[in-house]
Amino acid sequence: MIKSLKSVALLGLILVISTSCDNDFTNIESNIQGIKNFEATSKLFPFVTRTKTFTPFSGGTNDAVGVKTNDLDGNLFGIYNSPTATYGATAASVTAQVAPLTYNPDFGDVNRSVESIWLNIPYFSTLESTDDDGANTYQLDSIIGQTNQKFKLYIYRSNYVLRDLDPNSNFQDPQCYYSNQGDLIETNAELLYKDEEFEISNTEHTVEELVDGVSEVTERIAPGIRINLLKSNPTDIDTNRTFWENIFFANQGNDVLSTKSNFKDFFRGIIIKVEEIDSANPNGSLTYLNFNSANIIFDYTNQEEEDADEPYDSSNETIYTLQFTENIVNTFKQINVVDDHDGDEDNLYLKGIDGSMAVLELFSGNIENEDGDMVPTLDYFNSKKDKWLINEANLVFYVNQDLVGGDEPDRLTLYDLKNNLPIIDYFLDGSTNTAQPEFSKTAYSEMLTRDSDDNGVRYKIRLTQHITNILQSDSTNVKLGLFIANNVNSLSESKIQGINRDEDDTTIDMVPSTSVLSPKGTILHGYNDNVDTPLRAEFEIFYTEPEN
Repeated sequence: MIKSLKSVALLGLILVISTSCDNDFTNIESNIQGIKNFEATSKLFPFVTRTKTFTPFSGGTNDAVGVKTNDLDGNLFGIYNSPTATYGATAASVTAQVAPLTYNPDFGDVNRSVESIWLNIPYFSTLESTDDDGANTYQLDSIIGQTNQKFKLYIYRSNYVLRDLDPNSNFQDPQCYYSNQGDLIETNAELLYKDEEFEISNTEHTVEELVDGVSEVTERIAPGIRINLLKSNPTDIDTNRTFWENIFFANQGNDVLSTKSNFKDFFRGIIIKVEEIDSANPNGSLTYLNFNSANIIFDYTNQEEEDADEPYDSSNETIYTLQFTENIVNTFKQINVVDDHDGDEDNLYLKGIDGSMAVLELFSGNIENEDGDMVPTLDYFNSKKDKWLINEANLVFYVNQDLVGGDEPDRLTLYDLKNNLPIIDYFLDGSTNTAQPEFSKTAYSEMLTRDSDDNGVRYKIRLTQHITNILQSDSTNVKLGLFIANNVNSLSESKIQGINRDEDDTTIDMVPSTSVLSPKGTILHGYNDNVDTPLRAEFEIFYTEPEN
């Protein structure tokens, strides 16, 4: 319901602003109609920039405050060690609820036995080729960090209840879960499986069976997490057999397997926990998990199957399937992060996950007018109403290559911090690419310009209509937020723990989820007298005015 109302409000905002935009251009053009000679020029305007961390800096492995990480557009998994030393490393774990496809199962009564419990969570990947033997080669769509690096993987049964609705709102609002709640969720969890040398791989999984005494591949499965939870580790056989028999066989006919709500209260989900092998050198790689295609397959046999003629009737197939259709929560552990850059103006520290952003205050300070006098910048700009036709307005930020170690994010996004929405130029950019979101809305926010060595050089944001609305429609000159974006198409937002919305752009209570889902970071030169002029951030307006 909340999302629906927000969508309606967003649509209304776009329509109102778009209508005002049309009127603005009509009015401007009518004022200069018939004039033949124009002088096109540009002017640099001062502004304030500063780093703002999403949450108070703690310097520990878990922040005292987190960002909302349930109901995200994706889920991170693995370890990312940033090449920029100030950002340290991040270990991304996941807690997920599961629910059966069917209820009140009949597992049979005689000679029941568990054959396998397969946990299957695919990565996002693309099939590149298939050889003559049917073997497939895949490319992982999104893998970040040092590939071919191992880390520790633990699978737990969760005993923590993940609610759908918040009891503090009289069960009217969705329940929020946060990035820093890993320790809380993992309380009293039961360890089911561990692999202390797990590696994210693009290799497909295969299922083999004996056919006429010869082992043959009967199924090929795309890359992902694929673990037989009968085992307690990769080399074990069936240590967990009794555990799973007690979950399913022992509860046949009981209420816990009769409804979704009963099952969720009984089996509260699994925890996919990641840890570094060496905290001093936390190498690893990180990717996104595709829970839409994930499941747990409980494969068993019974006397009916043993007595059946081959092939066994598929309608009586002894398989029980659980799907990941409920709450899924990302939790993050920060490793080797020691510096707090909140408030830094010389450099802007932009980092995803539960990291940091830049706050911008346009038209700040004083500027020299045509008479050589220093006047308030916003007053000077407002005096150009009906005198300037805004052709283009840009923000340009330069990467501080002395501080950044590489692997910078390709895209940034600019938000109106009062309304927690991208600026109007985002919505007016029709270059949306859902298949390759890195190429979406590139007129509004250009991809990072890189040099010949692939080092990041410059980001450019166009805010032409945003500036036009300030000049011609008396729109409020709100504070703006500059964030990292892994997918600029996404408009989902993540609440900051413990901060309530007050429609004041000085209170940052929400951040774009697209930033939470990006582990990367960059450091930009700010707009400050301490920054060398060629590298200083730029706020430039190109305009046309009649010649006198």
